[in-house]
Amino acid sequence: MATAIMATAIMATLSATMIIGINGLNLQNANAQTSQPGITNNALSVTNATAFITVNPSQSTDKEFWINTVHFDGNTNVHPGVMCDTCPQNTPLHPAEQPPANSTIPLGGGFRIVEPNKVGAWDFRSFTFSPDQIVVNQGDKVTLHFIGVQGAHHLITVDGLGAPFPLLRGQIHTVSFIANNPGTINYICHVHLPNMAGQILVLPKAIPK
Repeated sequence: MATAIMATAIMATLSATMIIGINGLNLQNANAQTSQPGITNNALSVTNATAFITVNPSQSTDKEFWINTVHFDGNTNVHPGVMCDTCPQNTPLHPAEQPPANSTIPLGGGFRIVEPNKVGAWDFRSFTFSPDQIVVNQGDKVTLHFIGVQGAHHLITVDGLGAPFPLLRGQIHTVSFIANNPGTINYICHVHLPNMAGQILVLPKAIPK
């Protein structure tokens, strides 16, 4: 009787060991599959799936834009840049640069080259609007706020809105209109031509099917 009980216990132990071994092997295979390139696990793919959110654009026909007067400056020097360990900003070094002997920039005030000063520093400046491209729909009521940020003085025209208006630094000038027809509407600064110019693209109204 004791022998039979011992044999039964041994068989149960062997069975448990085999089950644990098989389960461990299955777990190793599953881990190996999910770690191999090109093989994905359903749970893993669900977890890493990209979530897309539906956004409903505004259907308002009132469009408002804030347009800044700005300029870009390319500052350099006729002498090469040197390392400065005590300067507040660690700017990249630059080679020695001379202003162009025969400038090819167009006339009109939109581009300016400031000649080198006593220490050789000089600057190239380009004026522009930001933004300089706007998209609206036919029939929209469009409001433009022109903001004098950079540049001491501007003289701005918007196509179809009459005479130019002045704009000084720190001022805001607002114009409004209805975009009745598809096409383009230009806005320019007469003081900084030809590059300080922007364009409003008016898209045609959709034709009902």
